[in-house]
Amino acid sequence: MLDIAFKDFKAKKGRAAMCIIGVVVCVLLIGTVNLVLYEMESGLEGDLGTVHGKLYFEKNGTNFPPSGSIIPQTIGDEVLKRGEVDHDKSTEALFTPIQGSNTQYTMIVGITPGKEQAFIENTTVTGKSSLVGESDNAVILGSEAAKNYNATVGSTITVQGNQYKVIGIMKKVGTGWPLTIDNSMVMSLSHAQSVMEMSGIISTVIISPIGSIDNTETSLQDAYPNYAIYSQKDTQKTIDDNLSQIRIFMNMISAFIFVVSVIIIMIVMMMSVKERTKEIGTMRAIGTSKIKILALIIYESLILSLIGGVIGILLMSPTYNLLGLLMGEKSVNFLSFNIPSAIVTQILVIVFIIGTFSGLIPAYIATRISPIDALRYE
Repeated sequence: MLDIAFKDFKAKKGRAAMCIIGVVVCVLLIGTVNLVLYEMESGLEGDLGTVHGKLYFEKNGTNFPPSGSIIPQTIGDEVLKRGEVDHDKSTEALFTPIQGSNTQYTMIVGITPGKEQAFIENTTVTGKSSLVGESDNAVILGSEAAKNYNATVGSTITVQGNQYKVIGIMKKVGTGWPLTIDNSMVMSLSHAQSVMEMSGIISTVIISPIGSIDNTETSLQDAYPNYAIYSQKDTQKTIDDNLSQIRIFMNMISAFIFVVSVIIIMIVMMMSVKERTKEIGTMRAIGTSKIKILALIIYESLILSLIGGVIGILLMSPTYNLLGLLMGEKSVNFLSFNIPSAIVTQILVIVFIIGTFSGLIPAYIATRISPIDALRYE
């Protein structure tokens, strides 16, 4: 049956091309939608990964990043002195977003020198990863911030009229979605308070607990009921809150594209069955079973879908990169294929389902063709 299916493709090139193009468009649209969601979720997970194993002591109503939190530094000093807090690995911090170059925002992160790891974790840093012993205007930049300011290690950049010496640049953490850490400009807490005119103010205390995270969280919450303790278990809620509406919208788009693709291929396959009424009738007359006729039509539908699916998957990465270029991404490699395997697998499953479902009704119609009526068909 497969050889008959391939012969029919050669005979009806226009119809086959129509089906393949329809599947390619479907794969590109659904794949791009899923890739955007994947990048957003991966980005948020990467950003919130800085909370791993830590607690953020913040003003009520804020989460991460705590740029909307304003806390007197005296309160932060109290928290750092508590017995359940590892003072050597914990730090007060000031998070303040500013408008950077090229309309991109930059997050100023003021950290106590020597406590940088509380925020940047084990992120690879080119140059120096500590502000200890450096001048007040020394900064460690996230990858996106360095790109926005065309900065290199050792260069001097000007931000809002202030000059900063770049002593280190962090390796990119995100997978495409802009992260706080990638857009950060880490400097000493005192200098951040000075340039932002926020003397005696912090945004959060980044806490490394000495004992259990849950016990430390409960203890701090009881001691400071007017403040919030943001923990690792809150990160998934933050992700869901940020993406819930977007997921619903994107899934509706994907469902609509899926239905349209099934209908298009179904219509084309029904046209194929109608054009081949006499051929199918002849096959039935010489003893071909209904099951084989059914398999023939579904094979055709599946093969067309899989060809379109493979082409669509190969074009997905260049299409996504083109979208990034149109949205302002500066460095794009159209030859790279960086689609996650989970999305490729998902697309192949969708293509298989499209091919199967779109061929069912035409296949059923084909099995109902009467050999006698078919031989009379013109």
